[in-house]
Amino acid sequence: MIAPRLPVIGWRTFAGAARVDQPSLLDHPRHRLTTSGRAAILLALECLAIGPGDLVLLPTYHCPTMVSPVKTLGADAVFYPIDEHGAPRLDWLSLHVPPRTRALLVPHYFGLPQPMEGVRAWCDAQGIALIEDCAHAMFGRAGARAIGTWGDVAVASLTKFFPTPEGGVLALNRAGLTLPSLAPASAIEQIKAASDILHMGASHDRLTGLNGLIRGAFALKSALRATLRGEPRTPPPPSSHGALDEADESHELDEIDANMALIDPRQSHRALTSASGWISTRVPRRRIVEARRRNYAFFTEAFSGRDGVHPLLPALPADCAPYVFPLWVRTPDPGYSEMRKLGVPVSRWDRLWPGVPALPGDAGKAWSHHVLQLACHQDLTDADLHRIVEQVERLFIAPAR
Repeated sequence: MIAPRLPVIGWRTFAGAARVDQPSLLDHPRHRLTTSGRAAILLALECLAIGPGDLVLLPTYHCPTMVSPVKTLGADAVFYPIDEHGAPRLDWLSLHVPPRTRALLVPHYFGLPQPMEGVRAWCDAQGIALIEDCAHAMFGRAGARAIGTWGDVAVASLTKFFPTPEGGVLALNRAGLTLPSLAPASAIEQIKAASDILHMGASHDRLTGLNGLIRGAFALKSALRATLRGEPRTPPPPSSHGALDEADESHELDEIDANMALIDPRQSHRALTSASGWISTRVPRRRIVEARRRNYAFFTEAFSGRDGVHPLLPALPADCAPYVFPLWVRTPDPGYSEMRKLGVPVSRWDRLWPGVPALPGDAGKAWSHHVLQLACHQDLTDADLHRIVEQVERLFIAPAR
C-alpha cells in the first residue's frame, strides 16, 4: 500500500481533543474559506488592488503556484533571496526593492514559523503590503503573535493539514480591506467533494468496514463511464487528492504553463464545498498537531549524524505543527526520481519559475535542488515512516565502512 502524500480520512480522523494550545488560522476573526491556497493568493492580491504594472516580491525558493496568481492578474514578480533559515534577506531588499513594488509575500516554510517583527517593520517603512503565506503553517505562533496575524493579508491551504480534496483560507488583518463574496458551489461540486473524501480514505484502507464497498462503487462508476465512452474498462488508479497546486508541488518545466492555465477565475471566486469545510473546521485538532510533531522528531533522530543527508532545520519550535520534514541531501539525483516512482510521499521544489536569478547570499536556489520535503502528516503509520527512512538510507546515505 502506497503511503498517502497528504492527509486522508479514516476513523482516526475523529479521535482526540478538538482544541490544541496553538492558535489556528481557522480561528481568525476575519477569514474566508476558498477553493485552494492558490485561489486565496489570487483573492489576496485582488483585496490589495494589485494588477497590471504592479510588482510583487516573491522568494527564490517557491512553488510555481505562488507566482501564477501574480501573473494571472497581470502583475510582475520580482524574486528576492532568503537566508539559511528561510527568512527574507531584508538587507538585499532594502538595496534593490523596485519603485513599483506593492506587496511582499513571505512563507512560513515547512510549517516552521518565520520571525516576522522585522519583516512587518520593513514593509511598514516601505509602504508595501505584507502577504503572509501560511500554506505550510495552519497552527502556531510567530513570535508574539499567532501565525496569520502579521500580514496585511494571510493565506493558507487546507489540503496540507486536513483530509479534504480542496480548500484554502484567506484572512484579512488590515482595517479597510473587505472579504470577497464567493459564489456557492454547485450541487455536482458538492457531491464530488464528498465522494472524493471517502474515495481517498478507502483507497488507503483507512475506513475499515467500508473500504471494499467504497472502492467497488468507484470501480463500477469508472467501468460504466468507460462503457458509455467506448473505452477500455481499466479503472484509473486513485489519484492523490487536491488540485495540482495543492497535491503535487514538484512540477516539470513544461507543466508551468498548464499550472497557470489551471487558475480558473470562476473556481477562484467559488466558496468551498460543504464537505471540505465541515472536515476542516470540525475534526479534532490535537491529533493533527501532536502526530506531526512526533513524526518530525522521528525523522530528526533518524537522519541526524548521517553521511550524505542531514535535517535542514532540526530544531522544531514549540509552538507549531510542521507541514513536511525538510531533508538536505548532498546528491539528490537520481534517487529523488526513484522515490517518486516508488510512491514515497516526498516532493521537491526543483522547478522554479523561469528567470529566477542567482543572488548573493541566497539559500533558495540551493534548497530547490538539495532539499527534499518528506511527508510527516498525521495519517502516516509507523510502517510508512520506517519505509520512508529505509528508502532514504538506501538511496542517499553512504554505507558505513
